[in-house]
Amino acid sequence: MNLSFTMNELLLYQIALAAVFSPFAVIGPYAAITESLSRRTQGKVAFRVSLYTAIFLIIIAWVGEALLKMLGISLEALAAAGGMVLILTSLPMIMQGESPRRKLNPDDESDPDEGWESLVVSPLVFPLTMGAGSISLVVTQAGMVETLPDRLALTIVLVIHGFIVFASYILAIPLAGKLGGKGSAVITRVGGIILLSLAFIIFTNGLKVLLPGLS
Repeated sequence: MNLSFTMNELLLYQIALAAVFSPFAVIGPYAAITESLSRRTQGKVAFRVSLYTAIFLIIIAWVGEALLKMLGISLEALAAAGGMVLILTSLPMIMQGESPRRKLNPDDESDPDEGWESLVVSPLVFPLTMGAGSISLVVTQAGMVETLPDRLALTIVLVIHGFIVFASYILAIPLAGKLGGKGSAVITRVGGIILLSLAFIIFTNGLKVLLPGLS
């Protein structure tokens, strides 16, 4: 399979997706939302959330470029804008050790295992698992592909990301009590630094095309 992307670039993309997702940052909110569910139902929720996340991101990766053409937005402009979004997303992670997603209200007075499906899309997929940062990253990276093997490689990365989401949520409740707030903050800050590095690469690559005098 002849790829335009190097393995290092694909690995960096995988790490950046995980950094935006912030597994350790979502452990607390996810555990609070699902702790009243039975263990079996928690497994169903984790599987459904990871599946929906992977499917949605794959769709974005495959049709995002065509959608941009319909809207008259250039890939370079999107790269610059997406890089800026990722920069803003990474800053709270680095400075405060917090996920950039809005806080969620886990209180639910209904029967624990009744209507668990209503939790999947919102708030668990949106905004806990996915947000503007991850969508911008996927659309921007997909806009850089040159061949079908490139797009297939990115699809594989997104499938792996789905497994990362699943594993994170399966382990969320047992880890929530052991990790503690300080441990979560340290991991989130490290992920934020990695994300910020990639964000600057994406931003400057787009800016060089839009403003060739800068290169």
